[in-house]
Amino acid sequence: MTETPTVIPPTGRAILWMTPRMISTAFAKCMSGIADCEVWFEPFVFCHVAAAAMVAEGIREVPMSYEGKEGEFGSISSKVAEMIASTNVVPERLAFATIQKLLEDSPSRYVFSKDESIAMSFESRRQYLPKGYRHAFIIRHPRLVYDSFRKAAFRASKLNGILKYDETEDTFDLRNYGDGFDVADTFRHHHDFWQYIRQNVDPSPLVISSEDLLNNPEKILPKFCEAMGYPYSESLLRWNASPDVIKTWKWPTAQEFSNPAFLDTSIKSTHFVSPKPVPAWEDLTEDIREMAKNAMPFYEEMYIHRLIV
Repeated sequence: MTETPTVIPPTGRAILWMTPRMISTAFAKCMSGIADCEVWFEPFVFCHVAAAAMVAEGIREVPMSYEGKEGEFGSISSKVAEMIASTNVVPERLAFATIQKLLEDSPSRYVFSKDESIAMSFESRRQYLPKGYRHAFIIRHPRLVYDSFRKAAFRASKLNGILKYDETEDTFDLRNYGDGFDVADTFRHHHDFWQYIRQNVDPSPLVISSEDLLNNPEKILPKFCEAMGYPYSESLLRWNASPDVIKTWKWPTAQEFSNPAFLDTSIKSTHFVSPKPVPAWEDLTEDIREMAKNAMPFYEEMYIHRLIV
């Protein structure tokens, strides 16, 4: 029988679990306003990308630790660099055990990491969750997530020259993209990992609705900071527009990487803005309708548990 997990006390160290298009990059920029706060950008999902690349290369047992597998990680780092359009991937940081140790050994008083829940979609990886961290989950209405994801994915695919079927923005089908990220099932992975945390790590991980955050940041942020152990001040409600702050973040690459189609708006933001309305069903493309419909039960259950303002 699995022991009932005890509530993890506020430690000033937290991971915000997300899926793409959930306002998490702006959240990270906000948290950069806390003095002596080390901010990490999706370290475990880079490990996930490396693992998917290894499987594609025919490696049946993906290594979780770098030691003794330097050759494998060195070889696959070039594949990861190609996938993320970067040339400075650090092979050692593509191992789950390395990221766990770096997060646990951080000398900073506060640590904030935002990461994609799909990185922990395999149970074998969950033993590498860092000790001493609280967990929070951000959610957003599936229609908003997938509509935004589709637009960003089209821009990225066109920019990187990887459109598969000579598509236009009108004919682009998101179901044909997102290899390795299981885009159509991203809410299920998010929900499953939330359930795992509740049942095995912390019975009350925070769930934040992005719509609530955007509408009432002055109410959500103090509660988030209190629950995680961060100092709160009203200065967190606004930040500098300069994207240079991301140069201070910790990346699995040797330095920050560029992903303008997905990140430009967030890294140039200055505050949380009012949320967009949920698009009408009839205004959605067929691919978005299918994915949003399948995602709704997972979103709705998590929404019930959201932080109430």
